[in-house]
Amino acid sequence: MSKTAMNPALQNKLEAERKLKEGISGHKTGLPKKLLELFEPLPPLARLTDIPKRPPKLPYSGIGQHVDLFASPGDEEYEPPPEVPRPPSPRRFRNPELAAQARVDYESKAEKKTRVSAQKIAAAKESIDEGLKSWDPAKDPLAEGDPFKTLFVARVSYDATEKKLKREFEEYGPVKRVRLVTQKVSGKPRGYAFIEFEHKNDMKTAYKMADGKKIEGRRVVVDVERGRTVPNWRPRRLGGGKGGESRETKAPKDPSKRLAAAVPTPSAALPPPPAVDRDRDRERERDREREREKERERERERAKAVPERSRERERDVVGTPREKERDRDRTRDARPEKEREGRDRDRKREREDGERDRDHDRKRERRDENGGERKHEKVKEEREEGEHRVSRRKDGERREEGERKRDREHDDKDRHRDRDDRSKRHRDETERSRKRERDLV
Repeated sequence: MSKTAMNPALQNKLEAERKLKEGISGHKTGLPKKLLELFEPLPPLARLTDIPKRPPKLPYSGIGQHVDLFASPGDEEYEPPPEVPRPPSPRRFRNPELAAQARVDYESKAEKKTRVSAQKIAAAKESIDEGLKSWDPAKDPLAEGDPFKTLFVARVSYDATEKKLKREFEEYGPVKRVRLVTQKVSGKPRGYAFIEFEHKNDMKTAYKMADGKKIEGRRVVVDVERGRTVPNWRPRRLGGGKGGESRETKAPKDPSKRLAAAVPTPSAALPPPPAVDRDRDRERERDREREREKERERERERAKAVPERSRERERDVVGTPREKERDRDRTRDARPEKEREGRDRDRKREREDGERDRDHDRKRERRDENGGERKHEKVKEEREEGEHRVSRRKDGERREEGERKRDREHDDKDRHRDRDDRSKRHRDETERSRKRERDLV
């Protein structure tokens, strides 16, 4: 509808409302001034015409002036690197099947570990040989006094001092000198000392009595000085020392066992298995434990969700009726001795009840033949006989119910045992397949 066609009354009404709004706030919306101030636009941003540019730190230049520095044909750096030779046979892999599945020209992890270990052993041996050339305890200027009166004390607390050691060992005899060995650079104690006594017997007494003595909260170990008294003796840092039992296998004392140990076994001819990283073994063991726990949870959920009908079907699948009957007979034969004795007593009681019933029948027949019985005695006998039959029937039903219950329990045990066996076989098969996959990887 156009403005010209609008109703004049309506147009006058709208114009009056507009004038009323403008009269309140001076704005066509009629909103108060404080509210209109919230919607006022911000002043325009200043226009940046000249943006300062930072000069480059280094002037750009080409590489033509450096071409002469590159390697040229004939130089040692210009030639390609030599090829790495293929490791010699027999090869060692963490996966023993890899040698038969693929040709691997590079060094494997197991071979690298063996090579690095051999290099470390060779470097340690070379260092020991160099140290032995310069080591001579007889020419040590710090080693003073009589070596046969000197006691070696190890595992000394770092808080102990020479005065403290002298005071502790003076109870075995007069001490002539105490030397607490320290580091050359920092001067910190190294944890062992040499104590020289005035008399040789006092040193022997301290050697016997002071071992394990507690000094400054730590038990010490004592020994005689071996550097200047024992020929061809070497300190621990040069591959010697008193030490403990050797880690190498010793030859057995029995001659027959020694001969058997000398014969090489087939497993000894094979290369030693590669060492496995301990952290990786722990991770794998944790993963296996998590998988086992998840498998147990799934088994419990399946056992809860399987209806009784599927359990009956599973019971039928386990074995034929004849096999189940044979297993039930075998289980009954294996029942405890007390249970068999109880069943024998029940059979004996049944025979005695049958004989008692037959005696009652014979007596009643004789009384009927003689004709001297009274009516109330006959009623009393019939009542007793009826009660006896009811009790006998209840006992028989109770025994049958007990047998059925025992059979059901044995069937449930057999079914649970079969299900556990199947679950165990399934887990073992899954574990073997995963192991094969890991070995292939």
